[in-house]
Amino acid sequence: MLKSYYLGLNSLEMKKIRIAFIKFAGLSAGGTEKFLQTIAANLDPTFFSVDYFYCDSAPYVNSDYKHIDTDIHRKKYMEKHGINLIKFDVGAKDVTKKDHRWINTNFWQKFKEEDYDIVQTGRAGFPEYPFTKIRKVPIVDSLHIIAGVDNQYNISRVMHITDWSAKRWIHMHGDKNRVVRVSHPMEIVAEKGDMKERLHFKELFKEGQRPFVFGFHQRADDGIFSSLPLEAYKKIETDNTLFLLMGGSRRYTEKAKELEIKRFIQIPHSARSQDIYDFLQTVDVYAHGRKDGEINSTAMAEAMYFGLPIVSHYSEINNGHVECIADAGLVVHTVNEYADELVKLMTDKDYYQYRKERSKERFQKEYDLKTQMAIIEGIYRDVVAHPFPHPFQRRISSFNLYYNSISIIPRGYAYLKRKINKTSA
Repeated sequence: MLKSYYLGLNSLEMKKIRIAFIKFAGLSAGGTEKFLQTIAANLDPTFFSVDYFYCDSAPYVNSDYKHIDTDIHRKKYMEKHGINLIKFDVGAKDVTKKDHRWINTNFWQKFKEEDYDIVQTGRAGFPEYPFTKIRKVPIVDSLHIIAGVDNQYNISRVMHITDWSAKRWIHMHGDKNRVVRVSHPMEIVAEKGDMKERLHFKELFKEGQRPFVFGFHQRADDGIFSSLPLEAYKKIETDNTLFLLMGGSRRYTEKAKELEIKRFIQIPHSARSQDIYDFLQTVDVYAHGRKDGEINSTAMAEAMYFGLPIVSHYSEINNGHVECIADAGLVVHTVNEYADELVKLMTDKDYYQYRKERSKERFQKEYDLKTQMAIIEGIYRDVVAHPFPHPFQRRISSFNLYYNSISIIPRGYAYLKRKINKTSA
């Protein structure tokens, strides 16, 4: 039974909804982590109580992959907002097991599910530790990669950050009754500034010359490298253009050298918000590329805040960014189409202004902080009032079975239903 709940503004009694945010490497500067951090930091403290459980990154068993680690700027952001941070330890993440269980963890000494009304997390869709062991409190999931489906009975709502994501998940047999549509709530407080001086633009370009800058920012990961933006840029570069990349794989620099691009600058990634904003205020066009595509990109949302037209390409894996960009830019299939769009944005001032205005409008419509937080707070209130979309599946919890484990076994399902009805009678 839920021990605390929101009763409404006109009630004589109001108790805060207690939410536990739980995320492996939860204070890193990744898109999923920033999504959770922003929600936790901006929930109305009058009605919500938040504990944010996180660990540092840890090795993956039999894998060279390294999750990005705790970032000091993100930790300071949470502390500034007064969020109660609870750190637990994880020795390793065993990705050889289906649930990616944590090895040598003290998580269960830190977390007690009876202390909370809701558990919130962000993940890739498949059944994953420790949530497979949290069986009583309603879980609100947010999916940022669609790598599987988990219809565990106490997963109350599943946040999808694009319609594309929701449709794909339902097609993979996700429970459509649990789907709720949200977007990234973006908290942006930016000072006016750019990187032109620190990047020595005066030395790169002739006096009086107004350079036109293409670029984007991305985490340093060889696995998501895409050569298409640089191949397209090479076709249209002039003495007055520059491609600027913040972060990203080392392969971008290697590709720029291979293509003999005249002006290409790659600078280290930064999780400090103002550094990102200075970068975006230096760029004229957000020329994006990513091998596996996007579901919904916080980096693109930040670009829209500054009114940057966006150019990207389709992927064989994820294409949620097509929906996100909409008329704020263009998503193409080929290098030539990408190059044509770069030229058009650089040479047609009216067209550039049109995309710039649409980009700003898109941000306000899809990423405005107050709008998205109102939607998310409404979801949490609804979870407390109606925690489980399928009451019968909740009733079978004493059998310690997953909803999707029995729904595909009609004979066993019927047996359990008769057993429960007989017991209830």
